[in-house]
Amino acid sequence: MSQFKITRRELVLGSAAIAAVTALGLDGRRAQAEGAPLRSRYNEDIQVLDPGYMIGGAETTVQFATLPRLANPVKDASGTWNWAPSDYVSDLKQTDDGNISFTLKPGFNWSDGYGELTAEDVKFSFERMPGTDWGGRWPTLDHVEVKDKYSGVIVLKAPFAPLWLLSLSSESGTILCKAAVEKLPEKKFTTQLPAQCGPYTLTEWVPKQKIILKTNPDFPGTKPAFAEVHLINVEDDKAAELAFEAGEVDITQVTPPTAARYKKTPPANSTLIQLPGPYATWMGMNTQHEKLKDIRVRKAIQRAVDVDSIIDAAYAGASPKAYGIIPLGLLGYRTSSKYSYNPEEAKALLSEAGVSGLSLEMKILNDEANVTTAQIVQANLGDVGIKVDIIPLDSGPYWNLGLESKGEDWKTLQLWTMRYRTSPDPYDMCQWFVKSQVGVWNWERWSDPEFEELYTKGQSETDLTKRAAEYVRMQEIMEDTGAYVWITHEPGFFVRKNNIMPEFDAGGEPLVERFKTA
Repeated sequence: MSQFKITRRELVLGSAAIAAVTALGLDGRRAQAEGAPLRSRYNEDIQVLDPGYMIGGAETTVQFATLPRLANPVKDASGTWNWAPSDYVSDLKQTDDGNISFTLKPGFNWSDGYGELTAEDVKFSFERMPGTDWGGRWPTLDHVEVKDKYSGVIVLKAPFAPLWLLSLSSESGTILCKAAVEKLPEKKFTTQLPAQCGPYTLTEWVPKQKIILKTNPDFPGTKPAFAEVHLINVEDDKAAELAFEAGEVDITQVTPPTAARYKKTPPANSTLIQLPGPYATWMGMNTQHEKLKDIRVRKAIQRAVDVDSIIDAAYAGASPKAYGIIPLGLLGYRTSSKYSYNPEEAKALLSEAGVSGLSLEMKILNDEANVTTAQIVQANLGDVGIKVDIIPLDSGPYWNLGLESKGEDWKTLQLWTMRYRTSPDPYDMCQWFVKSQVGVWNWERWSDPEFEELYTKGQSETDLTKRAAEYVRMQEIMEDTGAYVWITHEPGFFVRKNNIMPEFDAGGEPLVERFKTA
């Protein structure tokens, strides 16, 4: 596998961006007019819309626009995330620690003749979640009791502190049409929604190009501001920036370097938005790979990487340094780590392990920040005698790397960069590193009894001081595996046209059904 050299990156970046813009027909001659579609850029194409098996990104946007849920995430005047009943319910409340009652409004109909949204749909949707890839968001669900056509009770085996924001208000609270899903061979789906019941309907998807949403004329709830939404797939950040400046997308996420430039000189008729850092970015290592089984090797790599240089070069110094998986502002945020950049210590650990001439592969998403990060890691590890080949990948193959269900790539996976987004609860970040997630999203492939115990305690702990300490300790355990090099908690930077007012979920995904016109 050949190395991905910086000279090649410098050569192709500009031409690749221009090519991507040209392919989309972005020639600068269109501008949004009244009644025109809302055009929002997304950078990762949909792969699985099923809330039990999704990847995230544009899938979240489509789910919120086309499918029901009992509650929605809302931010109060102080900037604190909370929840509110959705359009679909007339009553939703927690009657005690183990019971949440709900009553659906009548008149919300599924597409394709499947009839009304009912309590049976809620029961089916929630009870299937614990057995899916995202079951960690419903860890204490016992069952859903159906009282009549429209009402029921969500019954828990034990209290679950993140229930409202993580289970009910997120993608994992998405309600599916029982009759439509049960017709499917495996009772799950990928990119074709079996039935829809939202303010928008997904009417067209052209892979790697666009998603078209149109208003649902039969939707009795709040009508969206835009008759159509065109989600435009632009994976390359530079191409997305050019698309915005050409007037061909109305809102896009931008990188920290671009955000720094826009703060000084914004494009005409635009506003830069900075969301609190909902992301965690790190470099991971496969603890089960033969070359990385020795913890001394992993700890040497931890100490060989200059994270400060990565933040300066890849994030224009605009992102805070990370010391764990939980972002700034969330319960359990760490303010320091137990290792630091120390090449001499790294060399000593490699010598102690009897390792020399080590060669590793580093697989990354093919975007500017990840390529720059990888190049610095490549140089840093080269300084301590480790050769690194950088392998950039598009989003489709990248997100399948560690999934045993998607092939054999997990067996050869060595190093990678990872970026997760989170909800406003630390549980959401930690759930992916339990033993049951090995082969799913625990790509580092480790487990620890103390971590498992603390993970369970953190679900129901109501004392915030104790709960914070539990999550800090969980991150220490992760770090002690040697499998993580914490990098940053990147803020979410977006640039929008002045005539639209966007809304986002807690993880920074656009909720297009809640966009307004300015």
